[in-house]
Amino acid sequence: MTTFKTKALVAMLALTGSAVAQAAVISFSDADLGSGNPVTVGGTTLTTTNTGGSIGFITSGTFAGLYLGGNNTSGSYVLSFSTMINSIEIEFDALSSVGSLPVETLFGFVTSNGPVSIGYTNQGGTTFDGTTITSTANDGQGTISFSGTPFNSFSFNHNQGAQSGFVIERVLINTADMPPTSVPEPVSLGLLGIGLLGLGLVRGKRKA
Repeated sequence: MTTFKTKALVAMLALTGSAVAQAAVISFSDADLGSGNPVTVGGTTLTTTNTGGSIGFITSGTFAGLYLGGNNTSGSYVLSFSTMINSIEIEFDALSSVGSLPVETLFGFVTSNGPVSIGYTNQGGTTFDGTTITSTANDGQGTISFSGTPFNSFSFNHNQGAQSGFVIERVLINTADMPPTSVPEPVSLGLLGIGLLGLGLVRGKRKA
């Protein structure tokens, strides 16, 4: 009797064991971003929304990717993710300063937790003063990066000036570890009930 009871308890503990979602690195390529909105890679969906400006898609070529701007108006853009993340890298191209001034700039970086200070790598034709990325060439390129307390959106402002918009060519994220859960699946609930029934029978026989 004792052996059966012990096995039943072990089975019940296994059924109600905690599960932890593991972190993963996910990359949205230029082809992914140029295919439409929203876009899903590795089980995570990226949705881009805008206030002002415009959202377009370039499916191939040198400037393939998510095309923001293009109608000579400035705007604000939000990249939202279907899961919590703890880091993001955004690689862009074609931030320009051709023709009439002003040139294109990016600024006002915010996550779902509030305003943030970004890391920035100039890949050519841009400057960064700690708050604003400014184009200094006809094809400004760079990488925006941020990591911190888990968040599910990253937004920024785009001052297009008299330019023609820019392209996000890659978005690299690291999904966050999620807290453990102890809610059993429906099948497990059924098995758990059987285990409890078995324990009841054992107790009944011992009393008899």
